[in-house]
Order: sequence, then structure tokens, then C-alpha cells
Amino acid sequence: MNGTDPSIYKKAFRETKNPAIITDSSFVIRDVNEACVDFTGYDRVELVGEKPEILFGQRSVYEEMTASLSNDDSWVGGFETTTKDGRLIYGQGSCTPIHVDGELHGYAGFFSDLTERRQYERSLRILNRVLRHNLRNDANVVLGHIEIVAEIVDDEELQQSLSTAHRRMHSIIKYAETARDLDELLSERTDPTLSPIRIDEVIRNELRAARNAYPGAEFTSDLGDEPTFVAADDAIGIALEAILSNAVEHNDSRVPRVFVRFHRGESTLTVEVEDNGPGIADDEHDLIFGREEVSPLHHGQGLDLFFVDRLMEKYGGDVWAENDDGATFSLQFRIVSPTDEDA
Repeated sequence: MNGTDPSIYKKAFRETKNPAIITDSSFVIRDVNEACVDFTGYDRVELVGEKPEILFGQRSVYEEMTASLSNDDSWVGGFETTTKDGRLIYGQGSCTPIHVDGELHGYAGFFSDLTERRQYERSLRILNRVLRHNLRNDANVVLGHIEIVAEIVDDEELQQSLSTAHRRMHSIIKYAETARDLDELLSERTDPTLSPIRIDEVIRNELRAARNAYPGAEFTSDLGDEPTFVAADDAIGIALEAILSNAVEHNDSRVPRVFVRFHRGESTLTVEVEDNGPGIADDEHDLIFGREEVSPLHHGQGLDLFFVDRLMEKYGGDVWAENDDGATFSLQFRIVSPTDEDA
């Protein structure tokens, strides 16, 4: 490739479909491709000789990018810009230093137009929020009427039917709450920064809550006395609640039993939640986490386990299920050191 005509590289740069720019080591634009001209509405002669800050609507994002590049690091991030004719565009950028024979010659940036995708996601979030709100309100109205009827009927079979309806309506409300949590996770409106979380304390708190929520089940644990910190955030309690609830609600034993223990590795901690239920069919181990498309012959176990799977991916960990006289759900975390405040 060393003998390739430089004009080939220039032609490839000019004709690539993603907007792209090249600057010198002082961040002065030296070339842009046709896609960048189309993306911004500016002519090439209007961009060459200027600094890329004219393409960034947010000064802070531009300063973040140049700071990373000045430290000889690549930069990846979202940004917004206003085109020459006044249209607001949202994009994703990736910029990197250009070195030749160990010497810095400038920087290259490549961008993607995410405007339509962002508008679609925003509309979907609004629809999601409205549906959750209406669903929760209507479910609460139905619950109220179920409770009124339950107080005035004496028929045992009818009482059992009303009790089933009551549980189902509570499940619908819970689905709406899980959908909210999942929406926040996937849209990254929550703080994406992970921090040291003392997992043994979180689990003890969730076990206490589970005992109150399911008085007919038995919850035991072997967590040891050593404080253990993992990379996570405040949403971890929601995930553990989902796993503990799943161990009871999908359990056909007369007395559901749930046992929680730790398995410590060199750099990871695995939380194992074992139950005495029927286990999980071999062909549904991925299906229950939403990793495969649900078919009429199979069914998942709601949004809760899908949320757990996405959350553990965010944490840089993993979650899986195994069968051994019941089901065992394992959540693997990265062990981290506590901060000064936590120590």
C-alpha cells in the first residue's frame, strides 16, 4: 500500500458518504468532503481556512473535543449544529489525531446525521410516557372498583376471581413502572457514570423488602461480613428486586424458597439467586432476557428480566440462568475499590 497514488486517498476521502473534515495541528480546516458540504450547507471555500467551531452549536462540546485531541486522544460524542440555512441538525462525531512518522500533522473528523433518528426517539419517548401514564391511571381506577366489589360479595369463587384480577392489575402497574425505568436506562437520561456500590448492603435491603412483599416465601442468604463494592449505580436495587420477585412469582412450590450467595473471583463478584421452582426450559435461557424474539410457542417473563439484562450490560457485567433443582440466576459485577467516602 506504500506505493498507492495519494490521489486515491484524496478521492476516497472526498467521496465517502459520511461528512468528514481534515484540519492541521492548529485545528484549522484544510479539507472537507462533499457529504460535509451537503450536511452543513456551507460551500467548501467557506469552511476551508476556518476552525471547526463554526460547525458546533455547543461551545462546551467543541472545547471537550479539542481538549481530547490536544492530549493526543481520540474523541467520540454527540453534538448539534445549525446549518447555513438555519436548520438544527443532531450528529455523532468521531475525531482522531493524524500522525505520520511519529509527527502530528493534524486531525480527522467523521460525522453521522442522527436528526431523524433523534426525532423518532423523542416521539417514541413521548408516546411511551403518555401510554404509561394512561395505563397506570386506568389500572388504578379498575383496582378501586375491584376492591369495592370484593367488600360486598360473599361468594368464595367470586372472591377468588376478584383476587386474581387484583393481582393482575397490580402486575400491569408494575409493568408500567418497569417500562419507565427501562426507558430511562436506554435513553441515557440517567447519569451514565458508574460508582462503587456496596452490593452486600443493597442485597440485604432488597431481601428485607422481599420478605415483606412475599410473607409466604422463605429468603435466606450467605453474603459474609466483608464489605464488597462493585461498579454499578442506583438502579441496581431495581434489578435485584426483579430477580427476587421472579424467583417467587414463577415458583410452583408450596413454599417458595430463595437463597442468595456470593461467588468471588479475582476481579469479579457473582451474585447467585437460587430458587426451588420448576427451573427454566433449555431453549428459553436467552428468551427470558429478551435476547431472542418471542414467538407464539414461547413467552418471556415480562420487562423485568429484559431490564436486568440491559442494566448488567451497562455495568460491564453479565447475567445468566441455570437449572439445578430449580433455577439459579447469576449476576456478575466488576469489583472496584471504595471511594474515600465509602471506606
